[in-house]
Amino acid sequence: MGFAGAVFTAQNNWRNESLKLKENVASLQKSKDELESELNNQLTEKTKELNQAKSEADSATALNKGLQAQAKTKQAELETVRKERDTSVAQAETTGEEAKFRRQESDRQRVVNKTLHDTVNELRAKIKSLEDTIFTQSIREKNLVAKHKKVVDELNYLNKIVANLGVDPKDPAIAGMQSPPPAVEGLIINTKKDKRNGTRFVEVSLGSDDGLSKGHQLFVYRFGNEANGNRPKYLGKIELVYVDPDKAVGTVIDAAKNGVIEKGDHVNSKL
Repeated sequence: MGFAGAVFTAQNNWRNESLKLKENVASLQKSKDELESELNNQLTEKTKELNQAKSEADSATALNKGLQAQAKTKQAELETVRKERDTSVAQAETTGEEAKFRRQESDRQRVVNKTLHDTVNELRAKIKSLEDTIFTQSIREKNLVAKHKKVVDELNYLNKIVANLGVDPKDPAIAGMQSPPPAVEGLIINTKKDKRNGTRFVEVSLGSDDGLSKGHQLFVYRFGNEANGNRPKYLGKIELVYVDPDKAVGTVIDAAKNGVIEKGDHVNSKL
């Protein structure tokens, strides 16, 4: 009997340990899928941004070359104008007419030079900005790849442990397990009543950016007042049916008998 009891205890311990490992595998699998999705989305987005930045840089470089060519052309035109000016000056009848001509030509040349100088400076600044953007996106891409590799390595390690225990990580029962919501706290920002004037749906100020997903359950409570010693009042429990990045919609699955959920009440993942 003692031996049988020991065997039974050992089996229970192994079963409990196996369940814990299944939960860890499911959680890591979900994290891996989320990170892979995030990585793929960000890689796609950053690749588009990188290609666009490169295209803009190429366009700016081509424009800069065109402006440099225009500057050379303008310089050649300037030399021609100078020659014509010198000829006109030599033909001027009075010193006053010659001085006036030189001032006008000098003013025109200063305007042309300033315009070309400003254009070149603007193009250089734009090229520098595009180069900085490309460098920043390259660093972010490397960080995401490193983060993805770390998660994959951890998942492979846990898969080996689970395989040694004779558990199939692809078992639908394991893949369908829901991880608990993170520790969050928010507000009810809107409600929808049912025919009996009870609260049926609620909108909360939390979303996927806070780590929540469809199926997570949250508790609803209201801050206390002086009459009840400032003790919070439990109002019920909701289950999320729709999740956006910064907000979510839940349905009431457990309503307290001594209160109705209203806008401004608080939600929490733990009582």
